[in-house]
Amino acid sequence: MTSAPRPKKLLIRDFVPPDGHYHVARHVRGAGHVSNEHTHDFPEVFWVEEGRAMHCINGLEKSVRAGDLVLIRPPDCHGFYAPRSEGNKPVFGMVNVAFRAGTLAYLRKRYFASGRAVFPWKGAALPSRYHVGAGELRRLAELADGLARGPQSLLRLEGFLLAVLELIEHTAPVPMETSAAVPDWLRGALPVFAQPAHLAGGVRELSRLAGRGPEHLNRVVRRCLGETTTDLVNRLRLDYAARELTMSGRSILDISLEAGFENLSYFYRVFRKRFGETPRRFRARAQMLVR
Repeated sequence: MTSAPRPKKLLIRDFVPPDGHYHVARHVRGAGHVSNEHTHDFPEVFWVEEGRAMHCINGLEKSVRAGDLVLIRPPDCHGFYAPRSEGNKPVFGMVNVAFRAGTLAYLRKRYFASGRAVFPWKGAALPSRYHVGAGELRRLAELADGLARGPQSLLRLEGFLLAVLELIEHTAPVPMETSAAVPDWLRGALPVFAQPAHLAGGVRELSRLAGRGPEHLNRVVRRCLGETTTDLVNRLRLDYAARELTMSGRSILDISLEAGFENLSYFYRVFRKRFGETPRRFRARAQMLVR
C-alpha cells in the first residue's frame, strides 16, 4: 500500500524577488481545471471575482463563489477544482495576493495585541472567509490593479492589507467558517438594521427587514454566521454604541437607549464583556487627546 504524496510547499522566494514584498495575480480557470493542493511558507489573500469552484482546504471541500474573500495562513493546505459547465466555458475567476509572513506578524502586533479585536488570520480548523458585495469587489479589483502597476514596496503592501482589514470590519458581516454563504436577503437586511431607527426593534425588527420568520432567521444566522440572532443583534447594537461614544457627546444613557438597551446596567455588562472596559472608560480613553 502506497501513501498519498505529500502536498508541495510553495516558497515566497520563488514568487517575490529579494527586494520585493508581495506577489499579485489574477487567474481565470476553465471548466474542469484542478489546481494541486499545496501549503506555503507565506500567508495570502484571495477573492473570487466570478463564478464558483470547490475549495479543497485542510482536508475538506468548501464551495466558494463570486464575492468570497479568504485569508490563507501559511500552514493551510488547499487547492481548487472548477466544475464543468455547458460549453466548457471559463467558470472561475479569482485574484490572490501573497506576501511575506513577517508583514503579517507585524500587523498582528501593531493592531491586534490588545485582544479587543479578533485577528482575522486566527488559528482555527479553517481560514477566515468573508462575503462582500459588488461594490467591495470593485474596490478589491482596484487595489489589486494598483499593486500590479507599482513597485512591490512594503508601503503598497501594508496599504492594501489595511484596506482589506477595514473592508472586513465595516462591510462583511462576519467571517464564515462554514460552506454556507450569507443569503442576499440577510446580507441586505443587516446594514439597514444597523441604523439607529431599527436597532431598538431587536430580533423582531431584523426578522421583518429580512422578510423571514424569527425561527428561520435564527437557523440561517447560526448556519452562516456561527452565532444566534440575539448575539448578532447585540453585536450590531454594541458596534453602534461604541461609535457614538467615540464620535458624539451624547449621554451614555441616551446612547444605550437608542442602541436598543433598555437596562443601563445590562448595557454596561455586555459592553464591558465585548470591549474589556466600561462605556465611560471607553469614551474617556477615546477623548484623551483633546483634554
